Amino acid sequence: MSEKRKPTHCLDSFKEEFSDENNLNFTRTALLSAFELGFSRFEIVEVIQTMEKEHFYKSMTSHANHKIWQDVYHVPSEQGVLYIKFTSDTVTDFSFLMLSFKEKENG
Repeated sequence: MSEKRKPTHCLDSFKEEFSDENNLNFTRTALLSAFELGFSRFEIVEVIQTMEKEHFYKSMTSHANHKIWQDVYHVPSEQGVLYIKFTSDTVTDFSFLMLSFKEKENG
């Protein structure tokens, strides 16, 4: 797995795609993690809309495919700092796929 300190994906494009609570493209794990933290779909959108370039943490390749890059952001919220990871989606009609929406672990 490779890492870099520059975003692979356009944050503004990601935020634009994730601006409608009825049109979100998540992995099941990401959605369940968000619900377990008490976030509704509307609140997930609210958090995503607060994301800024300064929240960027790293880009990393997928464990399964070193050609697929994923961007990680540490985003402050009322629930604490969140770990949000997304990638481009080449399988569906969406441009992005949310991989993680969970509480950031300390460390």
